[in-house]
Amino acid sequence: MTVELHSLIGPYALGALDEDERDDFESHLDSCPTCAEELDGFIATSIRLGEAVAAEPPAELRAHILAAASKTSQERPTVVALRPRSLRKRIPGLIAAAAVVVAAAGVTAYVSEHQQVQDVRAEQSNVERVMTAGDAVTSESQLGSASMTLTHSPSEDALVLAVKKLPALNDQTYQLWTVRDGVTSSAGLIDSSDLVYVGQVDGVEQLALTVEPAGGSERPTSLPLATMQL
Repeated sequence: MTVELHSLIGPYALGALDEDERDDFESHLDSCPTCAEELDGFIATSIRLGEAVAAEPPAELRAHILAAASKTSQERPTVVALRPRSLRKRIPGLIAAAAVVVAAAGVTAYVSEHQQVQDVRAEQSNVERVMTAGDAVTSESQLGSASMTLTHSPSEDALVLAVKKLPALNDQTYQLWTVRDGVTSSAGLIDSSDLVYVGQVDGVEQLALTVEPAGGSERPTSLPLATMQL
């Protein structure tokens, strides 16, 4: 096996070889089990990446990912000049290395997005259990044109709060709180229209909704806009 032919595994898997290079590599592939095994790995990775792209995540996932990306600082790329005489010899290796980097980055992105999809599905399952529980109790309240629907299931030790049409905020956020034995704890930030699952609510006496600075607060900084009794 020559180093030059072995380095063509990545470009071959990506369909980046010309006809002569492809014929030479395929002839070599018939007699090189090592290359054949590595090629299978490239193809398997491509299939997994294709499946990741084909999966249709929930609409909320795309919004969360785009929001996170907009807050992530981007570093300027480092550009390194290559000597012209050595560039041609290095092209096959560079292409193969690039293929490995792309595959690794794709797998990492797939794992991250797959985990987020799993988290969303788990929360959806939790919501369904509360909503269909035999002991679920639902109550509603109005806040101007906004509405809040609370569903509480003692057997699931959880509640689901559906909020609709709260006025949009600038540089502030809505935050939900639980009150248990006089102690107020954050139950998370919510949007103007949202569906919130809160677990481990045994002993919680009340929910409170406040307006807080962007990013939320450790403790309420304003009077509640609304409260709901469990």
